This record gives sequence, C-alpha cells and structure tokens, in this order.
Amino acid sequence: MDKSWKVYIIFLHNYSYVGATNNIPRRIRMHNGLIKGGAKYTTSKGSGWKYICYLDGFKNKIDALQFEWALKHVKPRTLRGIYGRMYKLEKLLWQEKWTSKACESLDYKLKINWCSPEYILEDFKVPDYIDMTVEDIY
Repeated sequence: MDKSWKVYIIFLHNYSYVGATNNIPRRIRMHNGLIKGGAKYTTSKGSGWKYICYLDGFKNKIDALQFEWALKHVKPRTLRGIYGRMYKLEKLLWQEKWTSKACESLDYKLKINWCSPEYILEDFKVPDYIDMTVEDIY
C-alpha cells in the first residue's frame, strides 16, 4: 500500500471536512465510526461520510499538514458548505506558497483525485502543473 501523505476533503450532507492521512481507506472508516480515531467534528455528525477528492504528491507529512492547515484557513472564512470548500481549494492551488513557511507550490506536481466529481465547480481551474483524474473508490 502507498504510504505517501494525502490531503482529503470529505462530505456528509452539506458538511465538509479537510484532513491529511497516509491511509485513505482506513481514514474514512475512522470518520464514519467503524474504527476508533475519527475526528470529533465528523463523528458528531454521524456516519455516511464520503470522499469528494484527495490530493496526492506531497513530498512529506509536514508539507501535507501545511496544505491541510492552509485549506482550513483560506479567506473568506464565511464561505461554508461543500461549494465554499471547493472555492477555497481552487484559490489555494493558485497561491505561490500555501503558508508563509511552506516551500514554493510550483515545486509540487500535485494530483487531484476526484471521488465525487459532481462537486467539481463548473469553472474550476487549476495551474498547469496539477493533474486531475476521476477515481471510483466506492
């Protein structure tokens, strides 16, 4: 199994959550309460969480966690719900750096794996160095 770090976005109804993991199949089971360790936010909302997408290509855990933190803090913070999260993802992908201490984002050949492509915004655009694919993991 690939143990590289990924940043993911999951959803349940109109709730969304961002996290980082090196084990995509195990992590969704945790969020859905099937095994111990899900985030308090997601387990409090119930089960049925599914992946919208996950980003692959981070060089290490620290870089994935910086991206996760940045995605949770994209402004305006008032944008909520799944589509607000997708807007924030697009905005972050165009930034030169994800955080002030992060390396240049151009150093990354990220790949967005869409598990629920119905949530791709109509005019969603990413820089040329980022690949996108649809992946059926369900």
